[in-house]
Amino acid sequence: MYYPYRIYKNRLLERRKRILGVNSKGKRKLEHSGRTYYWNVQLDPEDYGQTNLNIVSEDKKLVLSYNLGQANKNVRPFIVVKGLEFEGLDNYYRQGWVRVLTPYWDDNIITPGLVKTIIEWCLLKKDLLELIDWRGEIQQYSPKELQ
Repeated sequence: MYYPYRIYKNRLLERRKRILGVNSKGKRKLEHSGRTYYWNVQLDPEDYGQTNLNIVSEDKKLVLSYNLGQANKNVRPFIVVKGLEFEGLDNYYRQGWVRVLTPYWDDNIITPGLVKTIIEWCLLKKDLLELIDWRGEIQQYSPKELQ
C-alpha cells in the first residue's frame, strides 16, 4: 500500500519513541532514587581483556562503562559516558562516547555501594568537567559557559 511521505515519516517517528527494555539477564539490579539500574562486570574483548563495570538505567538514558583497577594506576581514572544522561554534558556537542575524569574510587572490590556512588556522582551537578580526547589530552569544560 502506498502512504504519503508525511504519514510514513510520522509512523517512523512513533516507532523510534518506543523504548525497548534492558536485557537484564546476567546483570544485577539496583534501585536508587526511584529509578532502576542494571550493572555487571565483564571482560572487554575489544580492550585487551580489560575488566569493565557497565551500568545502564532502565530507560537507557544513563549508560556508563568504567575500567576496573584504575585506582592502582598512576594515571587519573575516567569513566566512559555512552548514554545521553550525564549531569553537565546536557549542552555539550558530542559525537559518540565521552571520557570524563572521575574522583579516585576504591575499585578493587565491586559492591552495590560502589555502583551507587558512581551513579550519584554522574547525576550530581558539577562546576567543571575534565574530558579526555582520544589522544589522552585533557580538556576542561564548564557547563555554566553555555547557560
